[in-house]
Amino acid sequence: MKRFFIQSTSLTIVVLILGATVYSTLLKSFYNVILPILLIFFYVATNLVHALLLKIAVKSGTKFTSQYMAISFIKMFFYLALAVVYALLNREYAKIFLVNFLVLYAIYTTFEVMQFSKFVRQKNT
Repeated sequence: MKRFFIQSTSLTIVVLILGATVYSTLLKSFYNVILPILLIFFYVATNLVHALLLKIAVKSGTKFTSQYMAISFIKMFFYLALAVVYALLNREYAKIFLVNFLVLYAIYTTFEVMQFSKFVRQKNT
């Protein structure tokens, strides 16, 4: 877990630097104050979900697949609900928010799946 935390922190710092660079130069007019908060949200949520999945993987071998799928569904549903609620409440920033939300979702989900698959492969060998 410590290694994942360090790697996710590094990923977040890289995304923050890239985002700050892009939004301070090319997309200055599209910046919204919620974007750094969104980055922190994905960072925290990814670390919490990963810790939960590790706990489940260690405890339950046979039930793991169904629990993994359930947690993934709940996470995706929660993210979707959050995105829809924000977009409905802040229509003027909805497009910017949703694009950033989808980009961060793709980055952090890819990272989480790659790291977790490494853990599962190491556990099985």
